Amino acid sequence: MAPSLRRSVTDAVRNAVPFLVITVVWIVITLAIYGVFLATKPSGVTYEPWVHVSVFAVPGVGFLGHVLQQALVGGRE
Repeated sequence: MAPSLRRSVTDAVRNAVPFLVITVVWIVITLAIYGVFLATKPSGVTYEPWVHVSVFAVPGVGFLGHVLQQALVGGRE
């Protein structure tokens, strides 16, 4: 592997690691909040599917916006 290619690959991986860590943390926190949401549900209540989707939809929009931002300008410093 040429030195410039090796450096490019190393830089890309180094730039991606923090984003991947943030992504994993975001998923764990979202699932924990969803677990609390389900655990505290009153016994006689059933939620429509849109309620379950809304738990992930709002933070998901922000997450996808961040992904788009990283895709467009992430490598420039």
